[in-house]
Amino acid sequence: MLEGSILNDLRVAHQLGAVGKRPLNFGVYYKNTLVSLCHALEDCILTCQSAPLVVTAFQRGKWYLQEADRYGDIANRADQIVIMAAADAGFADHATSQRSNVALVNLDPSDPVAQEWHLIILAPSYTAMVLCQELSPEDYGTQGIPKEDLERKFYGFWTFEKGLVEETVNLAIEHIDRHNPDKLFCALLN
Repeated sequence: MLEGSILNDLRVAHQLGAVGKRPLNFGVYYKNTLVSLCHALEDCILTCQSAPLVVTAFQRGKWYLQEADRYGDIANRADQIVIMAAADAGFADHATSQRSNVALVNLDPSDPVAQEWHLIILAPSYTAMVLCQELSPEDYGTQGIPKEDLERKFYGFWTFEKGLVEETVNLAIEHIDRHNPDKLFCALLN
């Protein structure tokens, strides 16, 4: 895992022996599995009775653009959406990005979170998250990076555990505040 990433920060906080925390179980998932899982979790937002805070991280702006219209529907139900992504595709100009409850956080390509894929949902009646980071070229080994996009692999985990979701939202806010001081989201949890 990349040093300074949200996934790594959570892993470190839950290392064996951390007081009051249990180690987390990480797995390797194909992109097509994660797309289906994230869409299912997002569908819950569309039917949820309470307006959630949604924090996402997209590796590249082009992945957000593929989901931008869907996030417009989600914004209709969400209290606040925070989208972290490298600003490489101009998604700030998309109509969803202009909504008052949607905040864009441009990540520098060198920011480790720019290599992650997150969906974090926090509402009084529903919590869920997917935290992933694509395998490095070294992790793929001799077969190399897959040619087909849906065959890409990600290291991470997913959960519905409210305490872990809240902890991760706080890590995301700390990361945003540290790397984007003009985007102060510390009031999101209040």
